[in-house]
Amino acid sequence: MNAVERLWRAIRKEDWPAAQAQLHEHAVIRWPHTDDRFDRAIDYITAHRLHGGRTRVDVRRVISEGKHVSVYAVIDDAGEVWYCGGIYELQDGHIASGTEIYTREGALGRIADRR
Repeated sequence: MNAVERLWRAIRKEDWPAAQAQLHEHAVIRWPHTDDRFDRAIDYITAHRLHGGRTRVDVRRVISEGKHVSVYAVIDDAGEVWYCGGIYELQDGHIASGTEIYTREGALGRIADRR
């Protein structure tokens, strides 16, 4: 199991110390959908912790290729379903950087309905 899998397992359990332990202290994680950039592990973990209200975190797929790892997760959050696609780079067994993109189920409406 790699650091990304351990991170998401810890997020699912809301085990914030275990989640933070998977990141380099100065890991850079970006959320382009909100224009957020976290330059320290503690800031990224705090952002997750403050979201709260999660009833389920289901990691559907993890793909590893050397130091690059991607994840697809589904999150039930206070009556809404969110999808996350994350791409990470590992360094010395910890997450050094990553980009996570979240979207809410149905956020853009069905493409067929917009035609």
